[in-house]
Amino acid sequence: MVMENSLVLKPSLFQKPKINTKITLTNPSTGEAIQLPAANGNASNDGTRSRPPAVAPQVAVPKTQSKLSGKLSGKLFEKKAHSSKATRARTKAPNSSHEDIRSKKTKADSTTSEEVEQRAQPKLAKEPLPSASSHDQSKFSKAPGNLQDLDSRWKPDIYAHTYVPEAFLAVNASPAILLTSNPVPAIDFAAYTATFAGSLLLPPLPSLQTPEYDGASPVDSIANLQANNYAQHQSDCLVLDLEAQVPEIRTYDMFGVQLDVVDRAQETYSLHVPGLLENAPRVAFGDNILVRQLVMDPSTKLPLAAPASGSTGFQISAVVVAIHRSKEILHLRINGFTPHLLKCNVSFIVQTRWIKSLQRAVGNLAAALNVSQDYSNILDSVTQTPESSASLAEHDFGPIGTPIKSPPIRTKQDYCGAVKSPMKSPSISRQDYFGAIGTPVRSPMVEEPRLQLHRPPKVPLDSPVRYSNRSWLRRMLFPIESDGVMQKSLPQGVFRRSWFDRCLNHEQKKAVDSVLSQSYGNVPFLVHGPPGTGKTKTMVEIVTQMAFDPEVEGAILVCAPSDSAADTLTLRLRGHFEPKVMFRLNDFSRTFAEVPQELLPYCYVQSDIFQLPPLPELMSCKIIVATCRATDVLVQARVTNSDLVALGNNMMDMLNPQLAAKRRKAQNTHLHWIALIVDEAAQATEPEMLIPISVVAPPTTSNTKPNPIVVMAGDQYQLGPRIYNISTTLRISLFERLSNEKIFAGHPQARQSYRRLGPFEQMLRPAFVNLTRNYRSHPAILAVPSALFYADTLIPEASDTDELESWQMWQGRRWPVLFACNGGVDDCENIQTVGGGWYNDREADKAVSFAADLLGSGFVEEQKEICIMSPFRAQVNLLRKTARNAGLWGLNIGPLDAFQGLESRFVVLCTTRTRERFLKEDSVKGMGVVNEPKKFNVAITRAKQGLIVIGNPWTLEQDPHWNAFMRFCWRNGLWQKENNEQLDKANGTREKHVDDWTPRPGSADDFAGLERALLYKEREPADGGSKAVRRFMSERGEDEIWTLGRLAEAALEGPEG
Repeated sequence: MVMENSLVLKPSLFQKPKINTKITLTNPSTGEAIQLPAANGNASNDGTRSRPPAVAPQVAVPKTQSKLSGKLSGKLFEKKAHSSKATRARTKAPNSSHEDIRSKKTKADSTTSEEVEQRAQPKLAKEPLPSASSHDQSKFSKAPGNLQDLDSRWKPDIYAHTYVPEAFLAVNASPAILLTSNPVPAIDFAAYTATFAGSLLLPPLPSLQTPEYDGASPVDSIANLQANNYAQHQSDCLVLDLEAQVPEIRTYDMFGVQLDVVDRAQETYSLHVPGLLENAPRVAFGDNILVRQLVMDPSTKLPLAAPASGSTGFQISAVVVAIHRSKEILHLRINGFTPHLLKCNVSFIVQTRWIKSLQRAVGNLAAALNVSQDYSNILDSVTQTPESSASLAEHDFGPIGTPIKSPPIRTKQDYCGAVKSPMKSPSISRQDYFGAIGTPVRSPMVEEPRLQLHRPPKVPLDSPVRYSNRSWLRRMLFPIESDGVMQKSLPQGVFRRSWFDRCLNHEQKKAVDSVLSQSYGNVPFLVHGPPGTGKTKTMVEIVTQMAFDPEVEGAILVCAPSDSAADTLTLRLRGHFEPKVMFRLNDFSRTFAEVPQELLPYCYVQSDIFQLPPLPELMSCKIIVATCRATDVLVQARVTNSDLVALGNNMMDMLNPQLAAKRRKAQNTHLHWIALIVDEAAQATEPEMLIPISVVAPPTTSNTKPNPIVVMAGDQYQLGPRIYNISTTLRISLFERLSNEKIFAGHPQARQSYRRLGPFEQMLRPAFVNLTRNYRSHPAILAVPSALFYADTLIPEASDTDELESWQMWQGRRWPVLFACNGGVDDCENIQTVGGGWYNDREADKAVSFAADLLGSGFVEEQKEICIMSPFRAQVNLLRKTARNAGLWGLNIGPLDAFQGLESRFVVLCTTRTRERFLKEDSVKGMGVVNEPKKFNVAITRAKQGLIVIGNPWTLEQDPHWNAFMRFCWRNGLWQKENNEQLDKANGTREKHVDDWTPRPGSADDFAGLERALLYKEREPADGGSKAVRRFMSERGEDEIWTLGRLAEAALEGPEG
């Protein structure tokens, strides 16, 4: 194929290229040239329509011929086989407006290697049907009754692929020419780096190699994870997750959908995508989506069948130029689109740049981690004494620290970048950068008196803590007990600091003080925060204290896994810092509508997208807030600690090459990034965490100071990272993995293994803090999760949690917790349902009925204070429909996963699943809330004043966590029976009715600590009772012994030991 084209671009976001294109196909056997007929929406001079591509077209290989490799292949990821997960493709019916038809893959889609086919082929029945051999056929022909037996044995597969007419699938399977649309503006990192460094000062980033998984290393266990196999392990996990991501994304493919014209001149069209509001699928600004136009048969309302073609022969890579999530509408730029053919097949694909950012982080740290591990071995072989410091310094660097050879004399153009005109200095004085801009704003709350910081004695230079930066990365990823500091005296428990947040509790203050004093060693500091204990509050105080500390010289990188969490951090910090001091870094793919208006002054916008500010402004900011993935912008912009140190060293070597070796041996370069603070760290995958770590990591080839601090807050017992292949260790976050290391989990003060020390027993200073005070929920709501996940350590401190106790629906002891039995059967969604999953009609009716009754009682006036959640999207859709039919449009209804980190005054949890035979498949696919401890914990800890769980006790008792919760409700009378005998026949999973359920004989009733406190409170007189239990009863008053102990601590003098 030969193509000649010329392209002229306009400087507009919705630009339309002027293209003069002539496409000619050459027959390879005869050499005959065939000119394609024109098919563009723009009329040519000869009256015909030409259909030019924006760039040279490629032949799009049909899915039936593509190879399952898991590799990155340009912008497309094609797979030949089915995934092990059930594929759910959404289709708009040809003759309806917004109805979907489920996809059913053809046999050609599943023809691949035997191994892949066995792994990917979906199960069609519980038991395989007899083969249609001659023997079987004769048998069944002679005995017609056996056909009835066969029908009775066969059961439909609920998880089977849904149906799509063959005509639509044939279009996607046919060869086509690939056309690409003009991309949206993006950050030009090469141009940005050229403003302060040429290619000789900072060599280009190494090109990424396409990773492959050889199957040799296990990826489902971290037991053997070490520094020497760390990079390969993470790379293997990314490859397998990518392989699972491709078919998962293809389940959102849409067939026969109608596009609406937005701007014909700019070639922009709108597409309605059901589920976009809940990130199903995940789509961002600038993403590519494949579009195939359809040539419809008016008689059948289907694409034309052979010998005619049902498509135009082109597959266009459309670009997302706008997103309206509330309306679930995408605006697409589709260059080369035929305007009168608005019926299309739409395919979602993996976006390569996010995968590349993770691969880059793993690759960047691979060599550094090996160096770090090697140096740690050297340290272990050297006795750490003051006398050995000199010899250690000499042994320190060896071949790694050998100065690089002085570069030859180069021109100014080589070092400053290829620019057409001399670089001009910015029209801002030095005082502007290092005075007003670089100085934090004094918070009005602490203006008077001035902040007085108490500092403990500095750790001696010859201490084992002062290791070289060569072992820094190993200590961050694989800390061991020898990296800690032994505690030689008891801490006094008094913190002589001025607090920006005067409402911090003791544990929160302890976390802040430990981080600022760094008395625990140079290892990650973990803040374990159960639901409602104030993790974010603690992290904000840490950042604020560090920013106002005059002895902390450098920038602080503050991260969170999601944009919403990063926005929350910025909103809480903006009361202390002006935009010149704090910068909210957004990825260019984020839209303006997604950013809170009050945060826009903290962002930098250029060319209608979020970008990096000029280097002087960026370097003068004290605080940078971003998502973990968005910090890859800093990596590509070459402003990491390693790049900045290399830039300075190479510049000095160029200016004075004769003294390069001596200077490098004597220097101690100060790092720019001195701290990494990560909130909600348990929700990020380990490769995601490696991106910000690579930003602050010190270089292994230079002496630098200080060692960057890494602080992570999270809860490993709540929802973890969102991944596609749950069999890999990507499901285990770095926060969770570190929490299980001996230096943390084996510590005497660890939450799960707390023990009292002997009179002469020493321990390491804890590099962690356990937050215990819950400021959200009623004690009855906290009782079970506190006992199951947090070693019975949670202390209810929230006030006004008893406002709903008088509601008539509560049973038994009338605590605001209720388990409502549901005998209704769960069912798979019908063909027209959007979103996939399971639904339960009776459960939806009961949930909405509870909400309506509570609103009618007057205890809750606003509908938005009531939350109804379910783990299945189909049930969420049914709940919304049921609530709207009842006139309750303001109820907060959504999937369980969406409520992580949120809270609601009243929560109704719909478990939905009632049939046990699907529990195994649920576990394999990560669906539902049974045998999912983290989902269970998140679900029941969202409520503040009231919680209702609707479920089938016979099904839920298969899960030990749900069994414990139901026993808690049963023994305290917090139980509502179904009282509907008609449901016995409807629910065919069990012969027993849900009202017949009782706890299993012999099952122990492990009373939770909060449950005992509640029972004890009921037995005491209303005006009396033990003062020791008041701290558990939502009362602010503390017992006398506790108060006297705190007063005695406050009277102590002297620094903390």
